[in-house]
Amino acid sequence: MAAAKKKHGPYEEPKLGHASREVPSFARAQFADLTPKVRAEINSIMSALLRERFLLTLNTIVLLCVNLFGFWLSLKAYTEFNGDEMTKLIIAFTPFLFVNCVGFVAMIPIRGTKREIYRLQQRLQFLRAQMEFNHLMGR
Repeated sequence: MAAAKKKHGPYEEPKLGHASREVPSFARAQFADLTPKVRAEINSIMSALLRERFLLTLNTIVLLCVNLFGFWLSLKAYTEFNGDEMTKLIIAFTPFLFVNCVGFVAMIPIRGTKREIYRLQQRLQFLRAQMEFNHLMGR
């Protein structure tokens, strides 16, 4: 018996071939020409974002290191002091509270850096939208 050929109605099966790697002209975004002023502003925003992210990482590392040092110091004071439990606890809490409270001061620049990163991202998003939709505004 001969193999029966399947019929798929009036449509043909898609042919397997190489897909075109080019984007059709109707699907391309119509970006306006970047003026040197806009390009310079985007470059400055990107460099400021890089700087702020570096500072955020650095401040977070400082916060963690200072808090770990305070915790280590309090454990050392607790284990090496000879006395009753209440006195050891008071001796241990002194460096823990002082060092960690000083360390939490690093949270102030962390919050400010996060706020600055958010502001820069919003400005960059505005510039990208302005570039993309500038031709629709008729400017």
